[in-house]
Amino acid sequence: MTSPKKYKDYESAMTRLEEITEKLESGDVKLEEAIGLYTEGLEIARFCNEKLNEADAKIKIIAEKDGRLEETDFDEGEQ
Repeated sequence: MTSPKKYKDYESAMTRLEEITEKLESGDVKLEEAIGLYTEGLEIARFCNEKLNEADAKIKIIAEKDGRLEETDFDEGEQ
């Protein structure tokens, strides 16, 4: 079974997730390896989801209102 790996950023995690997906889709892996890859893929997906949630929380919308620039959270701008 593959040991859990830590990824330093979203992009490197996505690259590894794509590698895992290609390998699993090829059908050339044995059951034990497939289970390890699947488990690693789930961990990476969780990591990427957390990074996206963090980014979403940081996104601000800057809009001009009455001649002034105002900053609002991204979610508030969708209402």
